[in-house]
Amino acid sequence: MGVSHPEAIAVMLRDLGRQLGALRRGAGLTQQDLASLTGFSRTTVSLAEIGRQSPAREFWAACDTALRTGGALTTGFDQIEAAREAGQRAVARAAQEAREARALAEFETAQHRGGASAGVTGIQGCPHCGRPVAVITTLVPQDDSPSAAP
Repeated sequence: MGVSHPEAIAVMLRDLGRQLGALRRGAGLTQQDLASLTGFSRTTVSLAEIGRQSPAREFWAACDTALRTGGALTTGFDQIEAAREAGQRAVARAAQEAREARALAEFETAQHRGGASAGVTGIQGCPHCGRPVAVITTLVPQDDSPSAAP
């Protein structure tokens, strides 16, 4: 069984945190020393090192500066953010596909009842992922029989 997307992100955060801790120790600094150099709290440094918190990009940039990493930590953070965004897009895409499948199933049911028709009335971007989606208008005739009256 594969690793879920949230688990993969958690692994990436822990790896980045371990990298931060190794760089900090390699520079001969305590967590408090790094906190003082970056303007963040020791708790933030500690939680980042164990991967329990994902501080803002500014934190990683400040650590890169303090530890003279050449941007390695910020690059790691950017990769995590890109993976998160890709996961969010995949979830939105799957939700859109599920909505489309439900709409088509409902249309097919209406067709079997007789007289339903549909047509594409437009193409627009999905509000979640931006992917173009067809807007389908379904026309289902009302049953005008006396038993259908309210």
